[in-house]
Amino acid sequence: QRVMATSQDIRRSLIGTTKTLITILILMSLFSPYNYEPFQSMNAREESLSSIRDYLDMKHLGNCFITAMMFQQLVGLFGSATALTIEVMTGYRAVESMRNPVMEATSPSDFWGRRWNVAVHGVLKRGVFQPVRRFSSSFVAALMAFIASGLFHEYLVHLTVMYNKEPRVADDNVCNALNTDYKPQLGSNMAFFAWNGVIMVTEKLLGRNRVMQSFGSTLPRFMVVFLTIMTALPLAHWFGNPYIKQGLLCDFQEGYFFVTKIV
Repeated sequence: QRVMATSQDIRRSLIGTTKTLITILILMSLFSPYNYEPFQSMNAREESLSSIRDYLDMKHLGNCFITAMMFQQLVGLFGSATALTIEVMTGYRAVESMRNPVMEATSPSDFWGRRWNVAVHGVLKRGVFQPVRRFSSSFVAALMAFIASGLFHEYLVHLTVMYNKEPRVADDNVCNALNTDYKPQLGSNMAFFAWNGVIMVTEKLLGRNRVMQSFGSTLPRFMVVFLTIMTALPLAHWFGNPYIKQGLLCDFQEGYFFVTKIV
């Protein structure tokens, strides 16, 4: 149902777009010299993570958090700018696509279903979840939606960082820590979304347990948010590596003004 945008809606979209843009410029200014991996973790050194301890290493988690924030802000900027354009040009209220999932989500379903890239979630719900749900359980339908998302992101990896791309030349003034010889690992995006699909199904199963319900309700909100993000954060490099290590964020930088050291 279409709803007319009020002046408050347009003002909200404008403020949201401005805040997101400023956040991106700050993140680029701080972390661009390190190719968005300022902490010398095993993944930053392109070493394989082989144990739970490696995945929970603070340096690794720090880099993964920066990855999550960068993608949240970049996708959020596109969504908020699009919403602002729609509201100004058509007069209709647009849906806010990114609702600060990294810092505010209180469950995996809240993160993926109500906060992260809501527009794409709607497409997957109508195009995958609901059709599968007609002849299967909601668990299978949810898992299929995540698998479809994984396949789509594998296509994006192939399209943006692999297909017919010229070898990158290092630039000391832009992402001077970039490894121009990095080869992306196919399947890592698929594995990331499949994992989160399993987490979603597990949440639904455990949510029926009264003990788990009472346990979650007794924790302070910041702890619930922390536990929620930790279901995905240690594996965020599965998603981010193909883009970051192939210099996609460096390519994005060409369209922004930010502070950097000139060598």
